[in-house]
Amino acid sequence: MVKRPNIIIFNPDQWRGDVLGHMGNPAAVTPVLDGLVKTDAVSFRNAFCQNPVCTPSRCSFMTGWYPHTRGHRTMHYMLRKDEPMLLQTLMRSGYYVWWGGGRTI
Repeated sequence: MVKRPNIIIFNPDQWRGDVLGHMGNPAAVTPVLDGLVKTDAVSFRNAFCQNPVCTPSRCSFMTGWYPHTRGHRTMHYMLRKDEPMLLQTLMRSGYYVWWGGGRTI
């Protein structure tokens, strides 16, 4: 059996890129994340969201589509069952998926 890499996606709400110590903020105390980036993680210095509102941006991240493709323009338009979804794709590929609030998808 081929060993798959572990995948952890941190998608925190309301964080700017400069709140992390490894990004150069001397006031940020984030030793666990900083250590993870030094040893086995990727951190993006120049990443851009697809929409300034969190829900459309997350829908875009999960589907790979721009928010306007299926009308994800505000907080009221969530993912629909017929849309592709990153976490479901990972599950179908045999990954165990856990979503932040203690809810398994």
